[in-house]
Amino acid sequence: MENFELEDAVKEVMDGILPKKSRKIYEAQYDTFVKWCCQRKLENVNEDVLLKSKTLSSSTLWAHYSMLKTMLNVKRNIDVSKFYKLSAFLKRKSEGYKPKNAKVLTLDQIDKFLLEVPDKDFLMIKVALIFGVAGACRGKELHQLTISDVTDMDHALLVNVRNTKNNVDRNFIINNSNKNGIDLIEVCRKYMALRKPETTHSRFFVRYEKSQCTVQAIGKNTFGKIPQKVAEYLNLPNSTLYTGHCFRRTSASLLADSGASIDVWKRHGGWKSASVAEGYIENSINTKKIVADSIFGLGVGNSTESASAHQVSGSAVSASSASSTSSKNNILQNTIDGANRLLNIVNCSN
Repeated sequence: MENFELEDAVKEVMDGILPKKSRKIYEAQYDTFVKWCCQRKLENVNEDVLLKSKTLSSSTLWAHYSMLKTMLNVKRNIDVSKFYKLSAFLKRKSEGYKPKNAKVLTLDQIDKFLLEVPDKDFLMIKVALIFGVAGACRGKELHQLTISDVTDMDHALLVNVRNTKNNVDRNFIINNSNKNGIDLIEVCRKYMALRKPETTHSRFFVRYEKSQCTVQAIGKNTFGKIPQKVAEYLNLPNSTLYTGHCFRRTSASLLADSGASIDVWKRHGGWKSASVAEGYIENSINTKKIVADSIFGLGVGNSTESASAHQVSGSAVSASSASSTSSKNNILQNTIDGANRLLNIVNCSN
């Protein structure tokens, strides 16, 4: 009896190793692997057996490897990390691989959509766009948002994002911006006010048709298509590439343009590592301009050195330095103002 209790205790501990949200996916992948082995009458799992997956794409290989590594360790006590030939094979397969990331929206494109699109048809999409970009939200996070997660603080909206993919709860604030004439808070309030009293569930986002909200909650697949609808209205090329991750990547890109540090990026999106956060960020043109200015003499230090080398008078050096400082500050301020035009993000806590 004690042995059975010990086995149950061990099983409970080992099962706890699997990520709760992905447990079914891990188990399904393991079951598929076991069936594959049975069909080929393979009794022992070794490095050569795992190398049979070489027809898959690079991203699929890594995903399968990660899941099988965990499951084989839990189910059969096999340490796949010691299969060095397999690791080398996966690394070679991933060389030159470029994942297809969701395309991002520019701030001008966001402004254009919010200003031009009529509320009677697109109010819900406008609110999803504002929430998604302001909070770097995944489609699933927007889908799970409840009315209790959104607090109207008169001067701003406080939004709590819970039960996230990486188990890092976060919150963000939506402020108004006076520079583009868009009252973001009122756009959201208009949608919130249309919620029907007889709605029985607590989901924040409900269907919106003919200037009215229905009681039906919006499905998770719908959120994956919203960025594409925005792109289609704006007549952007390759609109299908604006996928459910578009708003999250757009938020990270706009934050990059503002000159924010990697620590700010990590807190804003709930990323645990810098490498993951950087993967979401498009190359910031504004940042590259500042770097180029510094390299080619528009930076404060370079301007001063150049002036000294050419024996320019002290007054000329001061003027050049002041001009360079002003130019650099203007670039930075314009960049920050640009991002704040829509976002004005305040990360309250992580």
